[in-house]
Amino acid sequence: MGCDVHFHVEVMVAGKWEHYAAPSVDRWYKLFGLLARVRNTDVAPIASPKGFPKDASMITKILYEYGGADAHTPSWLDHDEIIVLEDTLKEWEEADPNAKWPTYDLEAGILNTYLAGNGFTAHWRYDDCRYLPEGIDDVRFVFWFDN
Repeated sequence: MGCDVHFHVEVMVAGKWEHYAAPSVDRWYKLFGLLARVRNTDVAPIASPKGFPKDASMITKILYEYGGADAHTPSWLDHDEIIVLEDTLKEWEEADPNAKWPTYDLEAGILNTYLAGNGFTAHWRYDDCRYLPEGIDDVRFVFWFDN
């Protein structure tokens, strides 16, 4: 039986996490190992699984609870950890530039979604970057797995 990830992007608006996107992420166990050491113990996770966030958006919470007993290893990445995720994916791509699938590009290749048309890390990486839309104070990735 295979394992899938349920992935949600949340943004902080006026002190509250709001659901932004639910990208469909392909089954890729190397990535699952990087996210939470799920189905790949050869890859060190960015952070140990943190559990489901108590302050998750209502949509994310409904979808997590819908998974019932099949939903396992819930966690989330903050914006600093998202930068580590992006950097690691770029390192993997540089180490294997001929890899055709999956593409290591976070937004275009893995998530198929952007934050208001831009990358999820640009607003923290570049001092002159104005990519974070006014009213959005933070971003995080919330995820869990099923078998």
